[in-house]
Amino acid sequence: MKVLILSPSYPRYEEDTRVPFVRAYAKEIAKHCEVTVITSSAPETKEFSQIMDNVKIHRFRYFFPQRMQRLSYTNSGGILESYRKSILAKIQMPLFLLAFFFKSLKYSRDAEIIHAQWMPAGLVGIFLKWIYKKPLICEVRGAERSMPRYLARFIAKRIDVFIAWTPELQDFLHSLGRNSRIEDIKGMIDFEKLELVGDVTGFKKEFGLENKKVITFLGRLVYMKNPLGFVRAVPYVIEKRKDVRFLIIGDGELREDVKKLVDELSVNEFVIMTRARSDVNTVLRATDIFVGLSPICHTYSATIMEAMYLGVPCILDTPKYTKESFIDKEYAYLVRNDEPKELADAILDLLDDNILHQKLSKNGQIFVKKLGFEKEVIVKKSLELYKRMV
Repeated sequence: MKVLILSPSYPRYEEDTRVPFVRAYAKEIAKHCEVTVITSSAPETKEFSQIMDNVKIHRFRYFFPQRMQRLSYTNSGGILESYRKSILAKIQMPLFLLAFFFKSLKYSRDAEIIHAQWMPAGLVGIFLKWIYKKPLICEVRGAERSMPRYLARFIAKRIDVFIAWTPELQDFLHSLGRNSRIEDIKGMIDFEKLELVGDVTGFKKEFGLENKKVITFLGRLVYMKNPLGFVRAVPYVIEKRKDVRFLIIGDGELREDVKKLVDELSVNEFVIMTRARSDVNTVLRATDIFVGLSPICHTYSATIMEAMYLGVPCILDTPKYTKESFIDKEYAYLVRNDEPKELADAILDLLDDNILHQKLSKNGQIFVKKLGFEKEVIVKKSLELYKRMV
């Protein structure tokens, strides 16, 4: 079977950290199907066709000169974050969608299934579907929340099948008037990479983490991940313990705000910031507690699932859906939103209570499998969906 994946961005090289979950999915599906990915180029891209993991990747330019492209592969985070931040990015958005469409037009003729990642790619897919009469799947991932509602409704009515793998995303589609043909197939995480042990000792030595308790925030530094809330808990923790280090890994539009807050709180000694890293397996194995925060929803965030998969106890705040999906002190330690003192108390509690720490470590791994975050399950369900649609 020939599958065409439309993804606004995609890893450019082996260690690239951009949307690793899309690459992980394409890699596994390519073991069973012929997979082609259409995606954007970066300002520095010179080769526009490549093969990675037995997946054919074709990239499009959307602005000239190419070095002035401002939507994809920026340090602002995702494409929608770049769009909000830059006037030039706003100008480039229509050009981006047109270039996406024309590049996809060439390769969709021979495809049997079109699988769009995110609703903007689904918009491109709708026109391909009309031209070539191909079945169209669209996978929603959360960034769609900030799309104009009229455009989201237009797309929602015209996709053949949606994949929405959290209750929040399913309700989002319902709010757009879409109530049928919605599949619950979990998002792929890179299980093979997670199972690699990596140089944990070297990583700890690099950042001076020997004999320290490591509290990790891993993800985009954007509003929906609330990295500032993570930093605000630091002073309360270090009042009680000095053997802790707070590790912040990621890029995004709030990076400078995070640095500024670290300075204002005078906690530089206890906070370590790095850019996005490809060795998530090593980072998580060096972590004692993983913290996931969001004012919107993080059920079931890929980074949280990765941490649980490796047995790292997680502390999560509780926007709607989180407290309905995770049982407090059974699968994760739940705290209220925007309560830095409560978050700090939870961190201290988990550091002091070894029995609870071990319980969350063990149960988190069980929870991931219970939800269906297993490679074999995801691939099986995806292939079955493809066959039904064809």
